Amino acid sequence: MASDTPWVCIVPKLKKGQLVRVRQGVVGIRATTGAERDAWYEKFHADCRAGRDVPYDSGGEPRLAPDCTEASFSVGKCFTVTAAAASYRRIGKSWWQSPRGGLCQVLDTVTGQEWLVNKRYLEVL
Repeated sequence: MASDTPWVCIVPKLKKGQLVRVRQGVVGIRATTGAERDAWYEKFHADCRAGRDVPYDSGGEPRLAPDCTEASFSVGKCFTVTAAAASYRRIGKSWWQSPRGGLCQVLDTVTGQEWLVNKRYLEVL
């Protein structure tokens, strides 16, 4: 349901098992798997062995593997809601900050991956 005023956003009431569709381009976030982190470290170590310039932080320590990954979803992409209310603490924020709310956990029926997506960019089918 679209609002008559563009600055007012209507957040839909979601329930587990509902089918939802992206009504505006949105970015989904999920934690990386162990296999993805292992692949990142393998590439990092291969770059080190090959003598390529590898990124280090200001303390001279090698970078850590990312703990999350993002993906952009276009308008019309369909998902199944697996959790109507979800939040994350570590993804994209420092560990001491409070969790971010307003998200729901959705299942991509094509890839089988679960993503955290902001509810305001979804509509119930």
